[in-house]
Amino acid sequence: MEIEEYIKTLPEGACRPCGKGRYSLIARTKLGDVSAEQLDVINGVVKEFGLPGIRVTGKQSIQLLDIPVNHLQDVVERLGNIGDTCKYFVQACPGTRACRLGMQDSFAFAAKLRDFLNTFDLPAKLKSGVAGCSMCCAEPFVRDIGLVGTKKGWTVVFGGNAGKTVRKADVLGEGLNEEEAFAVIGKALDFYRENAKKKERTARFVERVGFDAVLEAIHGS
Repeated sequence: MEIEEYIKTLPEGACRPCGKGRYSLIARTKLGDVSAEQLDVINGVVKEFGLPGIRVTGKQSIQLLDIPVNHLQDVVERLGNIGDTCKYFVQACPGTRACRLGMQDSFAFAAKLRDFLNTFDLPAKLKSGVAGCSMCCAEPFVRDIGLVGTKKGWTVVFGGNAGKTVRKADVLGEGLNEEEAFAVIGKALDFYRENAKKKERTARFVERVGFDAVLEAIHGS
């Protein structure tokens, strides 16, 4: 099989060209968590194939760089799972699991959010950030979906963007429990899915239809 055809069989975004006949691979991780067994496998691959090392990406992933084309298939087979398990990017801070400032278990919520988002087919890519406190280390206010943990529960925000045209997300609800937060997120995404243009991110969508229309879709029904 030609290398171009082989790459097409891999998960989307898992393999990328680095130039000069070399490629990079994303090792599958869950919200940046890596087990001891995964570390052993990754370290073994790096040593066996003489790779320069790894890169921890801004998406909380582990990327192996400069893989020669003649070793690409072997590296994939040795790594096992590659690519992401969620169609849409979810970022999370440790929250109460490993931070003295954490008000909510952001990691556990983010894990459930990944599964929840997999049930949607949206018109454009979607990025989410789940922060366990108001320090907002997971950047929720510049994500399409953002959550901020407080003593009273979750604050849910919508329509943020950190791209060329930055937009701060608007607040959909405050002091929500987990069930309420998912209900609000679901209604917002349903409205977005049904009314957005193809490839229109939530920030541009909110600017076009107005945030009041989003609120009406959530709280008016």
